[in-house]
Amino acid sequence: MTSQDTDARDLLGNALSADDRELLDLYRRLHALSRRDDLPPVATANVKQAMVLLWNACNDLALLHEEPGCD
Repeated sequence: MTSQDTDARDLLGNALSADDRELLDLYRRLHALSRRDDLPPVATANVKQAMVLLWNACNDLALLHEEPGCD
């Protein structure tokens, strides 16, 4: 764990818990996976759906501020 991880804060200024960091990591991993072009269409669609569901949790917990889109 880096100092950046331990110093991370939510949008309200609260320190992130281990659970918060894990949710953000899962969201970011799904976001990266959703941008790949080598997955079958059904896999891409399901990855995007899972990403949006995690975005809902992260957004409700004020962990991130971005639209749930796939670049």
